[in-house]
Amino acid sequence: MDCFQLFFFIFVMFLFIKYLIMKKLFALFCVLMVAGIALLFSLSTTPNVKKATVKDVKENAVLLDKNNEDIQLIGTISSQISKKKFWFEDNTGQIVIEVKNSLLPMVPSTNQIEVEIRGSVDCETEAGGGVKINVSELIFDNEEEIQIM
Repeated sequence: MDCFQLFFFIFVMFLFIKYLIMKKLFALFCVLMVAGIALLFSLSTTPNVKKATVKDVKENAVLLDKNNEDIQLIGTISSQISKKKFWFEDNTGQIVIEVKNSLLPMVPSTNQIEVEIRGSVDCETEAGGGVKINVSELIFDNEEEIQIM
């Protein structure tokens, strides 16, 4: 929700409050308004995650990076490249992922564990650059979710 929508919402609610005070329904309105605002904020902070494959990410990397879209991939972490970089693979290919420090202890030591990763695409268009995924969440088969705030 952007600032204009929030301002408009507050303005309309102010006018409605004046009407309800005259009708003695103010208490009911307050309860409904708090519930509505809580619902709006919960919906606005829910990330829009796009399910994809490694092939999809590689083919659309520039657009995904430009639009700053969060993506979700399911596969395995096959090997470690450096302290925070790993090879991630699914049945369509391999891609480099960069895992945040707080998630490093959660990275499986074997590639036999299926993992769901969520994060943003980083497409380096300069010479020598490539495509990588900055991982913000790891979800394992047992549905244990680790998320970075």
